[in-house]
Order: sequence, then C-alpha cells, then structure tokens
Amino acid sequence: MIRNYIKTAYRSLLKNKGFTFLNVLGLSVGLATCLLIVFYVVDELGYDKYNTKADRIYRLGVDAKLNGNAGIYATSEVNWKNI
Repeated sequence: MIRNYIKTAYRSLLKNKGFTFLNVLGLSVGLATCLLIVFYVVDELGYDKYNTKADRIYRLGVDAKLNGNAGIYATSEVNWKNI
C-alpha cells in the first residue's frame, strides 16, 4: 500500500519539475531560517551561563549627560554583597 503512494508521489514530482523545485526550495529556506532563529535564541539565553555565579550577575543601566550629549550605557556587575 505504502509502495503505491510512494510511486504516485514520485511520478507526480517528475511530472511537475518546476513546481517540485519551488516547493523544495521554499521548504529548505524555511527550515534553514527556523534553525538560524533557534540557534540565535539559544545563544542569547545562555549568554552568562558559563559563570559559576551567573545568578548574581545584573545588568546596570546608566543614563549619562555630558556637555549636552545624552548617552545610555549598560554594564554587567557581580553582586559583591552576597559573595
């Protein structure tokens, strides 16, 4: 039974080569994009996980104004009170 389905699908793919190429191309581009997004998200979520005291790392934001030029800076610091 499954053999007949595979034969039918194969014949259909050979009959419509342009449509088949377009479908396979779209599927491959979609899967590649999805994998790249997943890899990026996993990398961003594990940014400071290498540190043994990662739960004590905080991001500090500083709004500074020097000579009329405003700037926003960010830094990471260890909470030294709990060490």
